[in-house]
Amino acid sequence: MTTIIEARQLQKHYGGPLAVRDVSLAVNEGEFLSLLGASGSGKTTTLRMIAGLESPTQGSVLFRGQDITHVPVAQRDMRMVFQDFALFPNLTVWENVAFGLRLRITRGRYTSDEVKSRVGQYLETVQLTGHADKMPHQLSGGQRQRVSLARALVTDPPVVLFDEPLGSLDANMRKVMQLELKRLHRELRKTFIYVTHDQEEAMGLSDRVAVLKDGRLLQLGTPDDIYFRPNCAAVASFIGAANVLDGVAATTPGGTVSVELAGGVRLAAADNAAGVANGEAVTIMLRAEQVRVAPAAGGAADGVRAQVTERLFLGEKVRYELKVPGTGLRLTAMSSGGHPGLGLGDDVLVSADPGHVRIIARGSAPRADA
Repeated sequence: MTTIIEARQLQKHYGGPLAVRDVSLAVNEGEFLSLLGASGSGKTTTLRMIAGLESPTQGSVLFRGQDITHVPVAQRDMRMVFQDFALFPNLTVWENVAFGLRLRITRGRYTSDEVKSRVGQYLETVQLTGHADKMPHQLSGGQRQRVSLARALVTDPPVVLFDEPLGSLDANMRKVMQLELKRLHRELRKTFIYVTHDQEEAMGLSDRVAVLKDGRLLQLGTPDDIYFRPNCAAVASFIGAANVLDGVAATTPGGTVSVELAGGVRLAAADNAAGVANGEAVTIMLRAEQVRVAPAAGGAADGVRAQVTERLFLGEKVRYELKVPGTGLRLTAMSSGGHPGLGLGDDVLVSADPGHVRIIARGSAPRADA
């Protein structure tokens, strides 16, 4: 794959702790890359340095191999879509989309007929053909964001940057616009770099996800990698619902490994791929949906006895918070459909497929999410 954008050891210092700490990443041409993190993680600052809206304290930004760290934002071949739409309130939809192209007429890059053609094309692309003469205040939030998209795309930039563009929309409209963004990326094959704090949004839209925390890039990988193969406890805890637990490994000559948790609770892992030693301190991850929960009186053959401390009905899923009496061990389970007769205070048996128990850290060093 061809790299179109590269960030090299980017740092940003505003006077206190570093907002961005040595972030390096390469974005492939035509890729949808999301920068994912909580508030204060450095994701928006990283995006703004790529866009040229912020100057790095240290490090560099390259575009197709050329250093553009100090190139003014207007001269970078990128466009930005903001959360607040940033439309001209006194211009129609058509005029908002045409604004950037009209500036180029005076430079001889487009004719008036070409502007009309391109604006019409991109209004059709974002499904706003019948709204060209409306003013921004006459549009819904989703429609205004479509205008912002058309305005960014109409000049045909190879890279489009998104700063939490769906943050001001309601939940239903967010889902509609997520599908629109996925469709546009598939059809146009431009490079999208997308900032969000929404895990599901990042996982559903992206080819790859960069997870940031406290200004650091923790992991960069496909959604599958980030979800099922996190490289640290912080990523495992941030993405989805996961049980991140500390324990001690017990290995066998045959290569299998189990992990003893608080109170002597033991979970078997599929194999010793991590190469841990017998008695070594480890951190494991077990996804909530991979925890099996059955009524203790239901005749289940084996499992760890626990008690339901919370039950949250989430529509297609039921989330259970569990405690193992006498151990201090607490677990989260997610069940599709749930158990209608399972309620608060019920005794249950908890088990897991060894293939789902993943060792994500070794040793007794402080965990990344501490």
